[in-house]
Amino acid sequence: MTQLLVDLVEQFCLYQLKQRGKTEGGVQSYRWVLEQFLMFVKSQQGRVARATDLTVSSIQMWMDEMASGDLALSTMRSRQSTLSSFCAWLVKRGVLQANPIATMDRPPHRMEPPRQVPTPALMDALIAAAQQRQRPRDIAIFLIMRYTGMRRESVATLQVRHLDGTWGLRRVRVKGGQTRDIPLPESVMTYLHTYVERLALAMGQIGPETPLFWSLWGRRTVGKSRAPMQGKNIWRLCKTYGRLIGYPMLQPHDLRHGVAMEVLEQQHDLEQVRALLGHARIDTTQIYTMIRPTRLKQVVSFYEEPARRMLTS
Repeated sequence: MTQLLVDLVEQFCLYQLKQRGKTEGGVQSYRWVLEQFLMFVKSQQGRVARATDLTVSSIQMWMDEMASGDLALSTMRSRQSTLSSFCAWLVKRGVLQANPIATMDRPPHRMEPPRQVPTPALMDALIAAAQQRQRPRDIAIFLIMRYTGMRRESVATLQVRHLDGTWGLRRVRVKGGQTRDIPLPESVMTYLHTYVERLALAMGQIGPETPLFWSLWGRRTVGKSRAPMQGKNIWRLCKTYGRLIGYPMLQPHDLRHGVAMEVLEQQHDLEQVRALLGHARIDTTQIYTMIRPTRLKQVVSFYEEPARRMLTS
């Protein structure tokens, strides 16, 4: 009996989460892409997708549809790569005899500049808006993103144990299930420790494994238990504050681009920028392992004075 792809997708996502150590956000991205393919097959065949629908022709039609939708080439490559990983996993399980994508051409790889790169002033405006609203959690989140360029999923999964004195964040779980040490300005770390003290008072008791950030949305949370933040919550947070500062299209990843551009403009070389941001490319990963955390701390040293002024004004 032919297996339904919807069931296999769930098994694949569980494997990525439990066996491969992928983040919740990463697994959600896999699921979303694979569900897009399932919906495409259903629109073409008029039935739920089966394992036998994973053919070169059906996948090529899916790719052609994406191309007609004016998607970025990088997005198409990423989605094809996700489907290829799924097919490779099915081959190992004996569901498929071969990976159909292995014989297909990949969308050309072209360097595409970010569509939105916020300026330092705009990133500072986010923090100022959170300060004006007196939202310690939001201030802490934007401080981390503004001075590290961390991905939203990594920020959402931060725990108390990740804070290391005035140095920064240690053994943070990042994309690919890896861990990294990420430096921060001392004034930002001082604020984060103060935030943790407030968190302890609000929750009654916290420990090393306690999440730093919790979803609390006004009166709707009265009488309800708190829930740790997820990447989607930070996405909404950026949209909310983006509207407040006149930048309604703001997305979390834009802040990552903004940090990268600012570091480059401070005359730091590209290799150090990539190491600081923890890009997933293999050459970037190799460069990162060659640069000691103490060197990365120097890369963000020029943030110290601006961050101190912002937090003491």
